[in-house]
Amino acid sequence: MGTLGSIKVVGGLVVIAVTTITSWILGVRMRRRIKRTLGITPTNEMELTSLKTWMKVENVEEKNRGGKLR
Repeated sequence: MGTLGSIKVVGGLVVIAVTTITSWILGVRMRRRIKRTLGITPTNEMELTSLKTWMKVENVEEKNRGGKLR
């Protein structure tokens, strides 16, 4: 493997690391938003990514805003 191959491998590892860290941060933020809005902690990934859960979050947040648009 030459220098170009090594650069590609390192670049791929950097992309994977950045993607993993970003995904983890977004997951934490999503859990925190659900916990703050609905008062429940998502117990699994299905609750975290469920459209039904996010519709509930949106409805509660809209009520708390007084029905005003952003």
